[in-house]
Amino acid sequence: MIKILVVEDNAIVRQLLTDMIGMQDDFEVAGTAENGLAALKLIKDGLQADIILADLNMKGMDGIELTENVAMLYGDLKVIILTMHAKGAFLKRALAVGARGYLLKNGDMDELYRTIRKVSTGEVVVGAGAND
Repeated sequence: MIKILVVEDNAIVRQLLTDMIGMQDDFEVAGTAENGLAALKLIKDGLQADIILADLNMKGMDGIELTENVAMLYGDLKVIILTMHAKGAFLKRALAVGARGYLLKNGDMDELYRTIRKVSTGEVVVGAGAND
């Protein structure tokens, strides 16, 4: 079972992701958070996850800052950035700070599912349409 923490500031998108991820037999939504600060607090308080699925742009602490903190504090925890930003600068920065996946929000759910599975086994995945 792959345990996933969904970090997204838009409540509707967060709920939709949670619902869709929860429909997969090999996934479990371990928790949700509205930004990186809330996610780090959940982890510090004992939430167990294998993957963080994080939006890039969030108030309080964005996906890049979250990834940096996770890489420093929780090296085994893998972050996948989910964003609308296809530009190479965002992708390069995310990968440089330790993101293991980078997906565009306009992709399909099958791509997200495949990426979660690949990242959980140690692969680094850049989704279709992201420019490096």
